Amino acid sequence: MITADELLGRLAALDREGLAKVLAHRPDVLREPWPRRLDVVAARLASAESLNDAVLGLSLPQVQVLAAVQLCHALGQRPAPVGEVVRLLGTTPGTVASVVDDLAERALLWRDVDDIALPDLLDRRTFDAEGLGRPLADLLDEVGRTRLAHLSRNLGLPEGRQELLRFFRDGDRVRELFRTAPEPTRKLLRDMADGVPEAEGMLPFHTADGWAFDHGFLFGTYYGSAAMPIEVSLALRGPGHQLPFTPAEPEYAVVRVGVEPAEATSSAAALRLLDRLSSVLDLAAAEPFPLLKDGTIGARLVKKVAKDTGATPAEIELAIDFAAQTGLLLADEPPVPRRGQKALPPTLAPDPDLARPGAALLYRLVLTTWWDPAPLEHDADVGALVRRLVVRLLARLEPGTAIADADALTRLAAWHAPTLPTDDFAGHVRDALDSAELLGVVAHGAVTAAGRALLDNDRLVEVTDELVARARTTALFGTDLTAIVPGSPDARLAASLDRVADREAQGTATSWRFSPATVRRAFDQGATAAELLDELGAIAAGELPQPLVYLVNDVARRHGEAQVLDVASVVVGEPAMLAELAAHRKLAKLGLRAVAPTVLTSTVDASGTLDALREAGYAPTEHTADGSIVLPARELAEPKVTFRDPEPGELAPDPLDHAERLLAAPASGPSLLRGQLARAMSDRYAGRLTPKQQQLCWQLEAGIPADVVYQTDDGPTELVIAYPELDGDVLDVWSLGDHAYRRLELARIDLGQASTPVSRA
Repeated sequence: MITADELLGRLAALDREGLAKVLAHRPDVLREPWPRRLDVVAARLASAESLNDAVLGLSLPQVQVLAAVQLCHALGQRPAPVGEVVRLLGTTPGTVASVVDDLAERALLWRDVDDIALPDLLDRRTFDAEGLGRPLADLLDEVGRTRLAHLSRNLGLPEGRQELLRFFRDGDRVRELFRTAPEPTRKLLRDMADGVPEAEGMLPFHTADGWAFDHGFLFGTYYGSAAMPIEVSLALRGPGHQLPFTPAEPEYAVVRVGVEPAEATSSAAALRLLDRLSSVLDLAAAEPFPLLKDGTIGARLVKKVAKDTGATPAEIELAIDFAAQTGLLLADEPPVPRRGQKALPPTLAPDPDLARPGAALLYRLVLTTWWDPAPLEHDADVGALVRRLVVRLLARLEPGTAIADADALTRLAAWHAPTLPTDDFAGHVRDALDSAELLGVVAHGAVTAAGRALLDNDRLVEVTDELVARARTTALFGTDLTAIVPGSPDARLAASLDRVADREAQGTATSWRFSPATVRRAFDQGATAAELLDELGAIAAGELPQPLVYLVNDVARRHGEAQVLDVASVVVGEPAMLAELAAHRKLAKLGLRAVAPTVLTSTVDASGTLDALREAGYAPTEHTADGSIVLPARELAEPKVTFRDPEPGELAPDPLDHAERLLAAPASGPSLLRGQLARAMSDRYAGRLTPKQQQLCWQLEAGIPADVVYQTDDGPTELVIAYPELDGDVLDVWSLGDHAYRRLELARIDLGQASTPVSRA
């Protein structure tokens, strides 16, 4: 078994490339704060969380070789002989050696010539998945001394645990004893050895005076079941029994879909998703989305938004999900209602302090969120693991090539990740493909340039900028009051047309239709005829057709021909117009009554009166009591926060660079003892630490970040530091602002508040 100390020695013996391979396969080891030395790397590699993540990424043959080594360890062969692993798997030494080397690069085992050793935490004590149970050593630990003595006498062995282990690990002796058992007992034991290592209830097995229990072929457990030791199962299966071993990938057929069609579909999907995101954010800004009790968006609301935007429910659901994950939409809890009032539901609305990023940056934000979402608190994110696996597998193919059969892709993915904790692996693969298609990561089953850029982060900005640049910025306006965009419109073009027209069709081309109602909608939002014509002219591929110009001017001329005042309510207009309204049969429900030649009152509120007049074919405007027009749009405060691309220091660390740094540093170092930092800083302050300064020292010793002021040659700088180590008169700390370690002189560290303005780092 490999302990953390032994693992440290093995890591120190690696060269730069060998250590970089370990770090590349176990990226969680390089999480911030980066490990200072190899002893920290060894401790992280040996942790249960890291080992579990590494095992989830193993392929089927790697899992099978690891299981064979674990079985050897469980049977007392520590370290496991390579020859015995080869025999158990029924394969060649070269095949096993290749897989063992892959596992060694992941620090999941280590090979010494003809032996294989495992980390402590990978030791297994049960093998139910292989149809085997528990090793005899574990079962013997659960019985008393009298039972051990009785078992030794029945087998004709000297008393002692080791004698029993030696006997049952000899398959020939076990099979010879088995032949002396009563026939009913032999049948039961053979059935259990074939894959039922533990059975409920012991009574049926007490045949022939309990021969199986008296001779150690079965043991009673604490739960009242009968358990067969692994050694007995293997012996009864025969010397030629082998564990499952599947070294070859499942076969699959590929189909050529073409690079250009795939990239065109990818671009359209990406731009369509950005359009959906923009629509969702606009709608949520106008009226926040109510949330259900479980904190999700209701299916009815999703369908309504999809209908309003011309999208599919899947697109809207994905857009809302990404907007929430990226922080563009925030959940807002309503205030606690007063007694007797109904509680309002929580809502989802845009963050007023966050500026909406540009199209390319927003697409990168969505892609990286989909690729590497925030980790779940306790469980593995199977969906994210399957997404990354599917993209990597498809990216091995030539560009424009896909796996012909979805079932074949599922079998291939399952071969590469057999340990993922899910009962519906095929469902996760389908979900991964569906979401990848909606994002433009996969098109027609082939990985696109955007998908390959996720595997090569250096090209992500270039690829996404180019993809978004393919969006159409102009539309073709027809004399039939339509506008057509051949391809995918960019967000600005789509927003401009959505403002003044209704979408009719969407696909390889998107069309909008203008009508008096849609143009009036733009005027209701505060537009003027000149503004609309200028805006439409800027996005037109040619001249605006005369019918559209006439429509805009005609609606503008009639817009406001009647004014609705919000005084529950009053209609103001020309005497002739008001007389017409008062006599209109469809408006009788409003109870219109003339109070002056230019004024009508209504028994319906302003909103209802507006709707009724518009249904009757009029174009009223809404005004406040002082006569000013009501505009739906509201002025928003200038955003305080903006998204940006990651800085170089915030990108995934380079394993080669870290391997070089770690090998150049001492392999181990002293840990900071409790109270050591406070004593050192006490000397800095001439023995007079305030209670707050002492608390900061204890906070740092406990691994909690703290704010300090550091006196540099250029003046005081405020730092957020953590994970300190004391090196004489220097404190080596992790700087959260710099994403790196810094060495601070104790004499320059100020644990108090800055009395003058300081720069932050």
